[in-house]
Amino acid sequence: MDRKLPVREIDLMEKGKFLCPECKQSKNRDVAMLENYDLLTCPECRTSFAIEGKSPLGRYAENWRGNAERVFPLLRPPLYQSDLANLRLFYLYEDCYHALLIGRNNASIVLMGVLLEALMKERIWLKLGVYLRGAYGDCLKKIEDDRLMDAKDIRFLSEFKEKIRNPYQHADEVRILEDAVGGFVEVYPVAIDMSKSVTSQLRRAITDMRSGILKPKQISPTAPLVRSLAKQKLDEERVVGLFNKIYDFLLTAKVKYFRQEDYDEHNKKFGTTM
Repeated sequence: MDRKLPVREIDLMEKGKFLCPECKQSKNRDVAMLENYDLLTCPECRTSFAIEGKSPLGRYAENWRGNAERVFPLLRPPLYQSDLANLRLFYLYEDCYHALLIGRNNASIVLMGVLLEALMKERIWLKLGVYLRGAYGDCLKKIEDDRLMDAKDIRFLSEFKEKIRNPYQHADEVRILEDAVGGFVEVYPVAIDMSKSVTSQLRRAITDMRSGILKPKQISPTAPLVRSLAKQKLDEERVVGLFNKIYDFLLTAKVKYFRQEDYDEHNKKFGTTM
């Protein structure tokens, strides 16, 4: 866990090196910590300190690039403005896409719901000349009542609303995990004495886990102790598949519901607006 390192401790560094206090305490070894932008990290025990006053931007950029290079080959080919002329939908698509590339998976999933909501509003405006200001559910009802999309596409939008959009929009971790995970996760209960070296206690716990002295315990993934971590893992596992489905739906909708003849019909009925 990163901890902020007060400036006065940096001032006490000798010969430009800061020695790892955990290695010194637990092994009586002098191990020089490595500086990486705003962090000092021990190469042996991985203890790290955040250096006050240093910018984390370079570290963020490295993490963003690493994540983007990992997931890019798994995603559908990037769209350009020439592929999706509707600027409202194109910009929202880019929000979903770029958030995913830099590893902000929860944000990307939430924005997928926003994109689908905007897509429905554009379809309603195009066919009915009405700028609907309602939420996702209101748009879906209007689409269904006026038969503005095929039944298959309405079913996709409805299932996405119930399984993904609503729980993510309202940050309902319990529902997200109940719907997608089920079962139990294994954890190792470790009692930490904050008055002593946390790293040393964790290192001892890991040794006890590997030797079998410390036994795992099964708990629900929705338990407060683990549910945020469990959801983070779930988001990482599902975000690429979800994005590719939204991508496919978006391009299919473009062909089916945003044709030039639809715009010509709209202009004939409602006139053009500047």
